[in-house]
Amino acid sequence: MAPVNVDPESKPGEFVLKSLFANFTLLSERKIRIIMAEPLEKPLNKSLQRGEDPQFDQLISTMSSLAEYCLPSILKTLFDWYKRQNGLEDESHEYRPRANTKSKNDEQQKDYLLERRDLAIDFIFSLVLIEVLKQIPLHPLLDGLIQEVVNLAFKHFKYKEGYLGPNTGNMHIVADLYAEVVGVVAQSRYRISLF
Repeated sequence: MAPVNVDPESKPGEFVLKSLFANFTLLSERKIRIIMAEPLEKPLNKSLQRGEDPQFDQLISTMSSLAEYCLPSILKTLFDWYKRQNGLEDESHEYRPRANTKSKNDEQQKDYLLERRDLAIDFIFSLVLIEVLKQIPLHPLLDGLIQEVVNLAFKHFKYKEGYLGPNTGNMHIVADLYAEVVGVVAQSRYRISLF
């Protein structure tokens, strides 16, 4: 785990949440760098699947436990992280060069890598959502946050007509994870209506 600067004025709960997200950010960035160095043909779920990284799994489990007490704050912070990741137009990312791509396909290859990065971010984001949203029955959310989760999930269900790139399989994997997110929301909301 990474050291976190402690603000002497912060409350204990804020400190826990900040340090947890600092570690989440560091581990996620490390995972994304690893994904970017892998061949495009390797499915994301081979590198990012549950059980592959015990430290990351423990972090997600901790986030789920913490969500019992501050689910809206965790979701807002997660969405902020997700938006920052997808809003980056920084060209400073270093990608592992592919031996046989030194041609006019370089730009297309870069696009495929950026697409892979976006899919890795979605994969990580949805894994965390699946775990933290299980706490909805314990700490009901504002409908706006739930709607934001559902809207994001449905964006990933849209069929990309004519797309036949190397990330097609990964797009389906991410869509399946978002379907699981919607399932967790539906199940949690159903449990709330029973009480």
